[in-house]
Amino acid sequence: MRSWLIFLTAIILLSIFISPASSEIYKWKDKDGNIFYSDSPPAGIDVQKKKFREDRIERQETKESSHKSENNTLKENKPYSDVEVVMYMTSWCGYCKKAREYINSLGVRLTEYDVERDKSKNSEMLSKSGGYKGVPLIDVEGVIIRGYVPDAIKTAVEKSRSL
Repeated sequence: MRSWLIFLTAIILLSIFISPASSEIYKWKDKDGNIFYSDSPPAGIDVQKKKFREDRIERQETKESSHKSENNTLKENKPYSDVEVVMYMTSWCGYCKKAREYINSLGVRLTEYDVERDKSKNSEMLSKSGGYKGVPLIDVEGVIIRGYVPDAIKTAVEKSRSL
């Protein structure tokens, strides 16, 4: 009986640690055409749901970068320093701090607004987010990202560079 319990425990632990990391990211457009990304679905809106596996994301980025280097001979992307990113945040938010570090590591121009200190920026954030009050809210030249979603931020920055 005891060996059966040990065997069952081992199988459960192996299945937990062997499975690859995955998450879901939701993408949708509001009535004004703004694109949103978040890790939770919006209420009452049809969304496009994608499942990402971290091991595949790394390989895709490698493929995309080699493909982009071929396209760079045809069209030059604008530099990262020309991409403007606006982040609505609060001083106490841990995800806002992570987002700041990540966005700064990309080398883009980041403007931050503390929505608790500046009520007009809070209203601006609510307008861009469709009433969503969570922070951080990140605006990459018109692409709106709710929450700290590094893959969505990187995708939006790269899209902005290629326009």
